[in-house]
Amino acid sequence: MKLAILIKTYNEAHNIERCLNAVFDAIAGIAGGAEVIVADSLSTDATVALARAYPVKIVQLTQPADRGCGTGVQLGYQHTRAQFVYLLDGDMELQSDFLKQALELIENDATLGGISGVLRDRQINNWFDRHRLKNKPAARAGNVEWLAGGGLYRRAALDKAGGYAGNRNLKAYEEAELGLRLGSYGWRMLRLDTVAVYHTGHAESTGALIWRQWRSGRMDAGGVLLKSAVGMPWFRRVLRMCLHPLGVIGFWTLVIGAALLIPDWCWLAACLGMGVLAALALCIKKRSVKDAIFSISLWHLSAAGLIRGFVTARLRSPCEAIPSQVLSENATAQAGAI
Repeated sequence: MKLAILIKTYNEAHNIERCLNAVFDAIAGIAGGAEVIVADSLSTDATVALARAYPVKIVQLTQPADRGCGTGVQLGYQHTRAQFVYLLDGDMELQSDFLKQALELIENDATLGGISGVLRDRQINNWFDRHRLKNKPAARAGNVEWLAGGGLYRRAALDKAGGYAGNRNLKAYEEAELGLRLGSYGWRMLRLDTVAVYHTGHAESTGALIWRQWRSGRMDAGGVLLKSAVGMPWFRRVLRMCLHPLGVIGFWTLVIGAALLIPDWCWLAACLGMGVLAALALCIKKRSVKDAIFSISLWHLSAAGLIRGFVTARLRSPCEAIPSQVLSENATAQAGAI
């Protein structure tokens, strides 16, 4: 099989039909055959029932505790032997023109480990999505360290770079870990200035999204990523990724240390003064008090999650088979319509 589209899902009943319709439009006419695999994390809505109406292979976790972004990616990957794999979320719509262009480029450039394009959001409802859109991490064309927002990968590259597509220990940052790992093995990541996917986006408010991410452990992913990178060639890059939450930890360690250990209150005032000046500088840089407050708040939440994740994470081998069940074997779509 030439191509596998791996779609990770969890409660995507409102999006899965739109996602699958776009996928089958995209793979029509692709020589060499394609299969579509829905990797479901024990959805509690109608996601699986709706997916059964399509010629897809449906695989599902057996343990709720295994839920996570890295697990969802790897769940699909362990059920295919395709030459190329496209990693997609259930709330994304893959674009046909991009897929054909990406396949041609990766087939003709032996240095490419992965290739993606621009992610476009259909709705922006909270500060997380606004912050992401403003920073545009999934819209910068050229050689990049990793591919945010899904992408097409060469299986040979994934197999050589550890043998897995998604680190099952990570509830977030799985794409960053994948890109850094591939880069350490000499593979190149490329983002095209072409829309690859349309993304439905989060319907939740900022507060609801923060609470869900904290409760699910997704906020801990920075600490888990840092812990998993210890001793790896990409450890220093992960440290730079965690610079802001690590800076928050260092700042409050300094403040608490000054308050407890140094009798002269001037040291404590100086520490707090440095923090205020840094906040003012951020307001000037962002040209927005609200954006600065959101960034500082997010850094504090990330710092708390980093500590909790690093301390509590029990890392498992990323190559260890994820317990799963096959719900539907109707997997092959030989470049045709449904």
